Amino acid sequence: MKLNFKYILPLLGAVAMMSSCDENSWNNALDGFEEPPVYDKVETITYTLTAADYNTISTLSANVSLAASLDESEALAAVGTNGYFADEAQARRYIPALLSSSSFPYFSMNNESSIKVSYNVESKLPADVAAINASLELYTLGEDDYIEAWGSDDDYISAFAPSCPASRYLPGILGREYDDATAGTYAVVTYNEAAVDPIFGTVGGGDVAPTEWEATSVVGGASLNDNLVVKGYVTAICARGFIVTDNSGSILCYQASGFDQTAVNIGSKVTVKGTVSAYNKGLQIAVSAGDYSVDGAGEYTYPAPAVQSVSDIVAACGATDNFLPKYVQFTGTLSISGTYYNVILDGEETVQGSVYYASDLLKAGLVDGQKYTFTGYFMAVSGSGKYYNILLTEYSDGAAKATARRAPAGNVVSSEREAIYLYNGSTWSVPANTIVVQPADYAAMGQSYGNLSGDHPKTLVPVYLKQQLPYAVEGDVKTVVYKYYANSMTAYRAGQYQFTGGEWVLNEGLTTDQFTKSEGQWKYNPSVVITLPYARNTDPSYTYYMECVNWVFETICKPMGETSLTSGTSFIDYRGNAEFYSGASAYYGNVDVRASSAKSHIPEGYTVYDGMSDDEIVLLLKKRFCTEVLPGALSRLHADAAPVADMDITYTVNFTAYDGAATEQTVVYTVVGPGEFKYKSCTWFAGGEDADW
Repeated sequence: MKLNFKYILPLLGAVAMMSSCDENSWNNALDGFEEPPVYDKVETITYTLTAADYNTISTLSANVSLAASLDESEALAAVGTNGYFADEAQARRYIPALLSSSSFPYFSMNNESSIKVSYNVESKLPADVAAINASLELYTLGEDDYIEAWGSDDDYISAFAPSCPASRYLPGILGREYDDATAGTYAVVTYNEAAVDPIFGTVGGGDVAPTEWEATSVVGGASLNDNLVVKGYVTAICARGFIVTDNSGSILCYQASGFDQTAVNIGSKVTVKGTVSAYNKGLQIAVSAGDYSVDGAGEYTYPAPAVQSVSDIVAACGATDNFLPKYVQFTGTLSISGTYYNVILDGEETVQGSVYYASDLLKAGLVDGQKYTFTGYFMAVSGSGKYYNILLTEYSDGAAKATARRAPAGNVVSSEREAIYLYNGSTWSVPANTIVVQPADYAAMGQSYGNLSGDHPKTLVPVYLKQQLPYAVEGDVKTVVYKYYANSMTAYRAGQYQFTGGEWVLNEGLTTDQFTKSEGQWKYNPSVVITLPYARNTDPSYTYYMECVNWVFETICKPMGETSLTSGTSFIDYRGNAEFYSGASAYYGNVDVRASSAKSHIPEGYTVYDGMSDDEIVLLLKKRFCTEVLPGALSRLHADAAPVADMDITYTVNFTAYDGAATEQTVVYTVVGPGEFKYKSCTWFAGGEDADW
């Protein structure tokens, strides 16, 4: 935006106190009071919508009401989310409300002023960018996907790794998940990736020899307040910790908050240090992340569970002494209420089973009202003897079974990654020259919420590309996909960037429309008023008159054999900045229509003026300027001018004519085609001399 001035809002004056007097007369009689000046300046400025403007446009009450009446509410909301306009919500309809808003910096411009607004439009975006922004499938891999990729229910991790790369398996996973996809469908896939391969088997991480790690035998004899160092296997996992089992027994390792359910796996070898405490009669060790270590991956075979009858469970709920977890199995009907997963026992009303903080993996498959056989560790009694708490390792409904699957891969660190794929009608593949901003990259860009917002696509992404592609060459083009927050929601968005002049520049798909203020209202109006000041070498006069000179040289002089703009042998004077075919002078900033000047600057052998009176020559000069030269210059300077259905689009040019004295004149054109201007009228011809033009 190229602006150097500010508009001042006039203050509202006090209401007149006496109706019989002029409302301002009393002010003039008091010292220090003056009538405020009237700002009648008419301006034409340029303005490019900011990221915030799109959000404002989509939420202004006037626009919301208008969109509702036109059944365009969803399309208007998309303007704020996407940061561009589409056919379903056209800019010309909704931008005026922004210009009229008191929050807009130039809303107080005077009547007849114009703003040329540049904005993003979907139809001008690159095809791949428009397609990604319009529709994008989102898929996050689950544990079953990783099991499929690794080809084992046991030897797998919930991530890809060098020996099991994402690129090998993601196309097949997408093909299975979106078996009805059509050509041109894009999908963003979220998955985990490890930088090193896991080591499966009994040796954890490859750095612990089998004979150097042996399970302890301390848990079985544990008592309240004992300080223990337990070496054992993880045999159950919940949302608040895990069961560790050594050669003598099992105990709950409880972490009050922040427990990472992926930090350990069933079969992980761990060392736990802590003090034995009791909660709801269950012995446990309170731990934090620093109180245990994963020493490797091992093999653990569960013992046969102790099958519990209803009477066994009722008896267990009457426990008076603290106890260690016991591996059990029982049957009941699941009752889910909010975060509570209880089990109704057949024929029993006073005691229920209760699933203790089930892991996300196991909880995902549980269905309210379904009868299951539950297997796991009985480890506490809650509700004053009402609830028999079990930490699940497995459940079955008779037809299918879900287990806390084992992934014996010691301490493999993975990170979240994202990739974009395109379906071509038969296969999924990564589209060429397309980059996805990774989750870790947002933090590197200083964004704590894992997304971009505001003008970040124009300010941060170019820096990101420069770091990611240090060897880019002039003309390189990349499409970047990123998460973007706008309009109170986060969505994926794409942008195309080109490496130009050593910098990455966003292709915004800009178009420009003009809006004019009339009677206090902003309206779309592409008609243009151009005023050419009467001054030497001053823009915009110089630019427009010089284009007139160039048009005469190219169109009139060259066909007559002229080769130099400054030869002074045809209609162009020796300076090369004035033409006498119609009289346009960039040097003086006017149109010279004196017959004497025209006759003194003609090519050798030119006979058109022979036999013509001076008045006739003057009329011919005026006609040439109005119908040939100036519209020719306008077609070059305003090639983007175009007619609009049901509107009379005009270009009005105010200029100075010189016939021995300077006079102000106005000529008007109608836009009849792309860059095509048809003469309409000129103040020169008050007597109707132009009636047949």
